[in-house]
Amino acid sequence: MPHVAPSQDQALCFYRAALTTARMLDHDSDARVLDADADAAWQAYGDDLPAVVRCDLVLRNFAMLYPAAFAPGPVFGLSGWYDDDPWGTGFERPPHKIVEGLFAGRNTPESPADALEQVLHSWGLAVDTRAAEEALRARISPSTHVLVSGGRAAAAVARVFLRGERLSMRSQGILVSADPAARQVLGVTCALGREAGVPLLADLRREPEETPSAWATREKRRLNVARADLLVLSPDASTSERASAQALAAVLGAADVIDIAAD
Repeated sequence: MPHVAPSQDQALCFYRAALTTARMLDHDSDARVLDADADAAWQAYGDDLPAVVRCDLVLRNFAMLYPAAFAPGPVFGLSGWYDDDPWGTGFERPPHKIVEGLFAGRNTPESPADALEQVLHSWGLAVDTRAAEEALRARISPSTHVLVSGGRAAAAVARVFLRGERLSMRSQGILVSADPAARQVLGVTCALGREAGVPLLADLRREPEETPSAWATREKRRLNVARADLLVLSPDASTSERASAQALAAVLGAADVIDIAAD
């Protein structure tokens, strides 16, 4: 995927979603980093540093386990990110005062499902996908591999996986999208399900003169995925993303399609 620096609006969405998820995970953690005791410890030992530094330290710490939820590298497809340093290069955070205002909030989501809804709202994806979710629940089991393309598709799939039993976004979902919203939504779903690592993210870059079919064959090898069962599309996927998703579905044998545009 070609590197495109995220806009300030996108960076703000990223911080909102990441901090919502961090509060949920921290609430269930024994070693708290966002409670009153942690605030007091920071004031005692790090008060000479701005709050934005503490904010980024918190996100970087969570990113070591859940990179696609907390690090700009995999969310925006930035260059220079690695498993042990997923932040990436070329990311400019919003103004300090805005980030510090977000970080100062301590309202914890009521549940993982509530946290996901807040994340979807942060990215403008809090749309009604109930019809698609019903169709997905009828098709998805712990052995189903799902190709996803489009933000609304990611929202529907994330809701089903988070609320389902014995479902793994980390190993069953394959995202075919350069959209940072969709990428972070899948990353957050992994984090809320305590699934460490980056979800399967297709690399949409093609070689000159490479056909979609040839790209899909190459990407199948890179992802190390033998098959897929279901393709989920939504109208906010770009034309090229839909074509890539359909090509990868053909190579992986996913004949079943749910197109949210038809709902």
